[in-house]
Amino acid sequence: MTGRSEDAEFRPDADSSGIGVRPHLALEELLEGRRVENARGEFFLMEADTSLESFHGDAPLSRFHVVDPGTVGVLSGEPALAAFDLRDAAFLDTETTGLAGGTGTAAFLVGLGYVDGDRFRVRQYFMRDYPEEPALLRGLADDLRRFSRVVTFNGRTFDVPLLEARYRLNRERFPLESAQHFDLLHPARRLWKLRLESCRLQSLETALLGMRRHGDVPGEEIPQIWFDYLRRRDGRALVKVLEHNRLDVVSLAALSALACRWVEDGWAEDPRDVYSLARVLERADLYERCEEQYRRVAAVDDHPLRVRSLLRLAARAKRGGDHAAAVELWEQAAAEGDWWALRELAVHHEHRARDLEAALGVVQRALERLEDHGSPTLHRVAADFRRRRDRLYAKRDARN
Repeated sequence: MTGRSEDAEFRPDADSSGIGVRPHLALEELLEGRRVENARGEFFLMEADTSLESFHGDAPLSRFHVVDPGTVGVLSGEPALAAFDLRDAAFLDTETTGLAGGTGTAAFLVGLGYVDGDRFRVRQYFMRDYPEEPALLRGLADDLRRFSRVVTFNGRTFDVPLLEARYRLNRERFPLESAQHFDLLHPARRLWKLRLESCRLQSLETALLGMRRHGDVPGEEIPQIWFDYLRRRDGRALVKVLEHNRLDVVSLAALSALACRWVEDGWAEDPRDVYSLARVLERADLYERCEEQYRRVAAVDDHPLRVRSLLRLAARAKRGGDHAAAVELWEQAAAEGDWWALRELAVHHEHRARDLEAALGVVQRALERLEDHGSPTLHRVAADFRRRRDRLYAKRDARN
């Protein structure tokens, strides 16, 4: 035997005859990495990088060259992130000894990605056993202190609190305590959940980046793979875990840049995505841009979101004092059978236009549409219209 196999340890399988003997392969033999020593001990570090002129799936990483620092604030709806530049951020993902969190859960692997000139670099900090955790945390902290911004995927709920707890337990200062934090999970849901069944990171990879991982390890199996490694010291299964983590970090960066592109360029095409983008823009008080997107959806005949877009445009017109435009939009929505549009029309005719006959006409249209509906909600709506009708009759009689 030559090369790796000569140095590998061997262990018998369940068959003590020696049939099916498999070698143990140390992680250091399988990966290009190095041992790092610091005042707290030793850990294992792996590094990789790729050009920003390359693609991750269908997404060009070159988007980082032109991303607008103001877009993250729009995506997140957080004014504090209004000047959040992805090019200066740390992209963070952890692999842990458990998925439930708590003080007994440790991060045995932390992936850190960042833009460095014309490259995107990924550093992975790995502890080969529990005693290496203090050294891993110290090494990670030394690098994280360069960043005042961090990007995660569900990191507010899981990764960051977990790391903060581990730093505290190891009597180390948490390096991200004053960092601005952009968690992509909720903006991703706002942009894409109407169209996609799942907004998990790998689901977004497939749907938006055109990527499919072949031979990837399921996330729920990762803690057990690490525990198996502790017992057997065979690094082969961990290679997939490390690649899983690296891809998560790069995908997090690529999806962050893509989400910014959707906001900056109005890149949505499917009406569900267009409507979601409009909601994101409206939430950020970008009214002209959100109305443009609502109009795109409203122009699509027979689409389920057409009425909702008409109602959003009508609400914007009403708020802006353009009541004639609001009435026209409500009429379009009412023609599709929407009871809320009919209610808004009834209110307008009764209280603003002071036209009781027009208001009664709208109420009668609504009651005709609602007459045969057995839904408890629509039953209450119909009762509201009947009370409105009775009040309008009383007002008309009082006038006469």
